[in-house]
Amino acid sequence: MSGAMAHPDDRTLADFVRSEEPDILAKTGPFAGYIHGLQSRGEYSYHRTLVSGAGCTVRVLDPGTGTERELISLAANNYLGLAGRPELIEAACAATRKYGPGLCGSRFLSGTYDLVQQLEKELAEFEGYEEVAVFTTGYQANVGVLAGLLRKGDLAIIDRMSHASIVDGCRISGCKLRTFDHNDAADLDQVLERHGANCRNVLVVVEGVFSMDGDICPLPQIMEVVERHGAYLMLDDAHATGVLGSHGAGTVDHFGLTSKPDILVGTFSKSLSGTGGYVAASHEVINYIRHYGRSYMFSASPAPGTIAAVREALRLLRSEPELREQLWRNVDFVYRGLKAAGFTTYPDPPEAAILTVVIGHDAVVHAMSRDLYEGGGC
Repeated sequence: MSGAMAHPDDRTLADFVRSEEPDILAKTGPFAGYIHGLQSRGEYSYHRTLVSGAGCTVRVLDPGTGTERELISLAANNYLGLAGRPELIEAACAATRKYGPGLCGSRFLSGTYDLVQQLEKELAEFEGYEEVAVFTTGYQANVGVLAGLLRKGDLAIIDRMSHASIVDGCRISGCKLRTFDHNDAADLDQVLERHGANCRNVLVVVEGVFSMDGDICPLPQIMEVVERHGAYLMLDDAHATGVLGSHGAGTVDHFGLTSKPDILVGTFSKSLSGTGGYVAASHEVINYIRHYGRSYMFSASPAPGTIAAVREALRLLRSEPELREQLWRNVDFVYRGLKAAGFTTYPDPPEAAILTVVIGHDAVVHAMSRDLYEGGGC
């Protein structure tokens, strides 16, 4: 890390969010200089050019030498290793040959592939809900359900560590927004006590596995508080599906609960190795979201090849429990290696497939990223 220490730059991405300049584009010039500095020191770890599929290893086009390098992938969410499975690739190819590359329109107006409808039925059965609506991305799923259901006068209470898509969906809806301390059911209880009675409807939103920390939501305690206050509950299970539970069905499965949140959101870009998202709820709720979820109505349909691959991934997830067994062996291997090397990790021990390594200042993180890349990882 000597190179980074010789050319320190204490700035972070947060320093360029706001600018005192009246011109809205003025902040882009200094930011370009900051990024150029990272790139010149070999410390820019974003937007790597991949020339292979997503797997345990990937081939990366090195920007400095113009040559390809094979690196261990440490940043993808391909938890079960399904992205490179031949069954998914063949399913995607067969669907593309039959339907073409895309619909060239939204599902709402241009029609919907039978493939998507079949996947929605399979996901509804898998998750134990009446109905599912598939979205083109997981981000759109969260934004669509929140902005579609919530209105001015309603209240959303979200965990302080919630994903950006949850925050954005609440902001777009125009509802009141409050946060509670991370994974703290007692603090949620107090927030509901202070603010819940003054609002028309209250929706509490949590994640099964939090994407930046990797810890599991205390769902039984959260559900008890929500039910006692007469509020509704939405669970984003993106990083729990395929990982938690005896059947890989996520956080509800993990805790063995007999009741479910009112709304569940999932994604295809983690364990299911695709692109897209879905919302599971009652028939009435899904019907409403299909007509008022703007990110559903005004986005192009998911590609048929992607949907076919996700259907195959769901089949493999349900039929091959050894996939999750291998995942946990991998998690344990990485965790023990990091601890042996002296790193501080969180959670300790791991609770899911995300393991946070505590590093420190951004400059050190950038330098470590460079060293990992040079050592064969990315």
